[in-house]
Amino acid sequence: MTQESSIDKRHVSAESFDLYLESRVPVILPIQGNPEVFIFVEPAKSELGLRVRTGSDSETPETGLRNVVTRSASRDGLANLEVVVTASTLFRDAYPVLCSMADRIQIGGLSPAQALRATLDKMSSLLQAPDSMSREHEVGLFGELLFLGGLINALGAKDAVRAWRGGQAEEHDFGLPSLDVEVKTTTGERRSHWIESLTQLVPTRHRPLWLVSTQLTTAGTGHGRTLAALVETVRTRLDSDADRAGFELALTDSGWREDGGARLVTRWTPRTESTAFRVAGAFPRLCPEALRENGVPLDRIPDVRYRVDLEGLENPDEMPDLLATAILFEGQI
Repeated sequence: MTQESSIDKRHVSAESFDLYLESRVPVILPIQGNPEVFIFVEPAKSELGLRVRTGSDSETPETGLRNVVTRSASRDGLANLEVVVTASTLFRDAYPVLCSMADRIQIGGLSPAQALRATLDKMSSLLQAPDSMSREHEVGLFGELLFLGGLINALGAKDAVRAWRGGQAEEHDFGLPSLDVEVKTTTGERRSHWIESLTQLVPTRHRPLWLVSTQLTTAGTGHGRTLAALVETVRTRLDSDADRAGFELALTDSGWREDGGARLVTRWTPRTESTAFRVAGAFPRLCPEALRENGVPLDRIPDVRYRVDLEGLENPDEMPDLLATAILFEGQI
């Protein structure tokens, strides 16, 4: 099957797209399906983009990429999400990627934000060098290290490093003297997080469980820190050999590889001030006990991954001083 025959059913062929680029005139290419999706080219602005109709409160996710940006745009009084490639030298390679995103929306039924993430994740998987860290893993580890840096301020290096469970299966991220902490980090504009299992938000015995919610965004040159820089910042605050050894072990268990750090060039900075929620009462979550009570056969559901939206959620419990102190560390990043 030729490239042209494989793409012409829903999309303009690569050869035809090249002709549009060579014409140097603005182009809008509708893609048949629901919701409405368009590919557009604006030569004067050096932009190739995908435009899709969205709700007024839809998420505008960050890409974390230098030459691919997202933005909200109003067209004919309706809200749209635009995913825009800003380097003209990439237009030919980026076009089939935008077509793939359109297919995920119109055929796969994903939301625009989900389709963007899925498309970028696939591309990332193809381009990753061995032992490279995924963007999601990078962001998650950055959030844990931010909290660890704050715990060093609050507890001292020895107790903070001991509290970090760094990648240990079936354990919460931090085990503190009187409570457990799960750290969740997102790059989205809304405070929403992926929960990886039915047990991730289940307290251990009678110990209170708190979820620390962190939002990051990409930073400009000279601002924020890369993951490798944050790792080094925490290292420099550890005085004893025992603390450093414990930190390095937990860091390795969390998936960090020193030789891969140089490839993680994105500089991150807090988008908003982090906050913490007590995982109890009406806190939104799925857990085995509640499902069993409703007769759900859990042995028939081997894997669960779901998303919780904490944007604007009121927290009936006052944040412990320990957590409040630890969160202040992110202001130094």
